[in-house]
Amino acid sequence: MIFSTRAFLIVELGAFASLGIFWGNFAVLLADLSRALDLSPGPLGFALFAGAAASILTMGALGWTADRIGRRPFLMISASVFCVGVAGLAFADGYALFLAVLVVLYAASGLYDVGINASAVDLERAAGRRFMTFLHAAFSGGGAVGALSAGALLQAGVDYHFVYLCVLLPLGAMILAFATAHFPSSDGPSEEGEHGGKPGTLGLYRNLPLMLLAVIATLGLLAEGEMEHWSGVYLRQTLELPALLGGSGVAVFYGAMAAGRLAAAGTIARLGDRRTLLGAGLLTTGGMALALVTTEPLLVVAGFLMVGLALSGVVPIAFSLAGDLAPGRAGAAISTVTTLGYGGFLLGPVIVGGLAEAFGLRLALGTIAVAGLLIFTLSLRVKPVKT
Repeated sequence: MIFSTRAFLIVELGAFASLGIFWGNFAVLLADLSRALDLSPGPLGFALFAGAAASILTMGALGWTADRIGRRPFLMISASVFCVGVAGLAFADGYALFLAVLVVLYAASGLYDVGINASAVDLERAAGRRFMTFLHAAFSGGGAVGALSAGALLQAGVDYHFVYLCVLLPLGAMILAFATAHFPSSDGPSEEGEHGGKPGTLGLYRNLPLMLLAVIATLGLLAEGEMEHWSGVYLRQTLELPALLGGSGVAVFYGAMAAGRLAAAGTIARLGDRRTLLGAGLLTTGGMALALVTTEPLLVVAGFLMVGLALSGVVPIAFSLAGDLAPGRAGAAISTVTTLGYGGFLLGPVIVGGLAEAFGLRLALGTIAVAGLLIFTLSLRVKPVKT
């Protein structure tokens, strides 16, 4: 079978979209699940921390195996375990089980994310074109679909347990797609799982340009994680909006991320990576400030839209540049960035939970504005990567 850029691009778009569908669904349903388990922000934040810790440790310990065993088996295994975790959410009827499910779910989700991003770097090298912003747009578009669908189903009276199970359909379809797709070759092991390349990622942690990108990705993903986990709770519990309107607010954030990522390629071509990141940092701060200084739903949602547009290009830029910094070891480089970056994505919601328990959710979400300022500051040191 001859490798086809177009065919594999479709597979990758589906892989990113399916991950987005889950997180959009999760953002809306978290309020229902926490209410069913009678969890305040503190215990809920601790549960998210347990998942975050498992994901960070798993990505750090196993992310490099995306290079070692090959993309296909890596993605099929991680996607299968991911499905087990999603199903577990539907049947979690106590706090202990909820903790265990999050450990499995977040660990598998992290590895799945490493795999699809490493495959995206392989695709970019094979085609000689940038696709990362479009693929991350598919993730955000999937998030909007997941959030709107979850809100609509809840508004129609469908039990949230069943809504979780609906996410298994796109994830199951992706397992079949991975099994039949022809993957682009990486510069290390082949798609059939031949051993080769340099295992592990410890050496990459001494690469200062890569670490700068990892910190920027961490801040961008911290802000994304806080929005994805807590924006629905903020709209539905703090502002007491109905399920459909609360889900629509989350969908606006994801929709803005998708639109921003579709336009990001042109923006990056005109402004360059550093200027795009600088603008993203400032707009994130401004948008979040607007959302938090008012309780007017339209203005809050407008602020979410600004934050979504601002954050849309941060992570794709960081991932593409990271892959360029370590040719032949894209899986290891992406694993390094995602281990730190998704530490922000997963620990950010935990931080918000702890702050919300002490100071209220509105003040806690101000950490997103702070993250925007830090992205702006650090992006001043970003230099172009020669490919």
